[in-house]
Amino acid sequence: MFTKQRYILAFLFFLLGVSFGLPVGGHSWTAKIFLPLLTSVFIVFFDNQVYYITFDYFRKMMIFFAASSVLLSVLLLFLPANALPYFEMEPVSAAHLNKHIIYRVYGFILSYDTIIFDIGGFHFLRTTGPMTEPGHFGILLGLTLSMEKLLYAKRTPILVICGCMTFSTAFFVILVILEVYNMFIIRKFHWKWYVCAVVILLAFLILADSVLLNAVWEYSIGRNFGVEEVNILDGRTNNTALFIYDKFLKSSFPLLLWGHGTFALEVNENVVLSDYREFLYDSGFIGLLLVCLTFYVIFMKVRVRYLCLFLPIIIIIFLHRAWMFWYCYLYILLIVGFGAYTYKANCGKNSILKN
Repeated sequence: MFTKQRYILAFLFFLLGVSFGLPVGGHSWTAKIFLPLLTSVFIVFFDNQVYYITFDYFRKMMIFFAASSVLLSVLLLFLPANALPYFEMEPVSAAHLNKHIIYRVYGFILSYDTIIFDIGGFHFLRTTGPMTEPGHFGILLGLTLSMEKLLYAKRTPILVICGCMTFSTAFFVILVILEVYNMFIIRKFHWKWYVCAVVILLAFLILADSVLLNAVWEYSIGRNFGVEEVNILDGRTNNTALFIYDKFLKSSFPLLLWGHGTFALEVNENVVLSDYREFLYDSGFIGLLLVCLTFYVIFMKVRVRYLCLFLPIIIIIFLHRAWMFWYCYLYILLIVGFGAYTYKANCGKNSILKN
């Protein structure tokens, strides 16, 4: 489909690729960013029927990874150590390389020591699927649930279960956004879900001891706040990163515009930073402007009620995992979802698009 909106999106994807992946403004060549964004220039012209079929396959793939991840976590919880075969692999992430992490790959599901938590004396693996971080997987699960709500007016339970087992704060926030959207925007009260959730929560609170309760709270929510931190984002970084970012804000105007280059901070093993400040440091305010323009064009024909669901999720991702905006899949997933819904609605009265 060749429309004005899609031509603009294609041009913006090209600019994102140049800004994030090419040696512009002193940046280095980053093929894994530039080439997928360049490919996205052509993907935006696909027919909505292709998007509908694509999302169906993507949803089934996420269900498969979610079910496999939950099964692996349960098996590792009860089986003896090293009972399941795996092979070791060096990290693909520079941040993980700096921490000397070794991946344990169980077929196509990833594990490593720092995502195995001690909960009530049991060693529990946070579900991470094929992703390198549970938080990354949790965000994709949350987006899949939101798209399911959009297309099918339902959600797959295993996606919710697996998302909760990631212990990802971002996933829990997306789940809350989805429930607020259900109750106040489309005014659908899924009482069966809420009754089941309340019963399970009450049973857990009654049966679990204080040690287990404290551990679950700490791993899912409390660890993001720290002991004395007031700012939740500052609780996920360190003083070195805050110093470097503060120094960046006081740097020259051209450096503020272009940044230091994609993944520039990851080469420093003393820096812990993955939120919007890493994005600004690496890609500058020009990168931020291009991202905002891209999402504006993606959302510009979307009805307000659907913006109330997806716009807060995008903001949460930017605050929590801003590096995801360097990759094309975050943009493409929204384009595929909206195109799939438009195809299903057949541009009728239930279309996601404005008249």
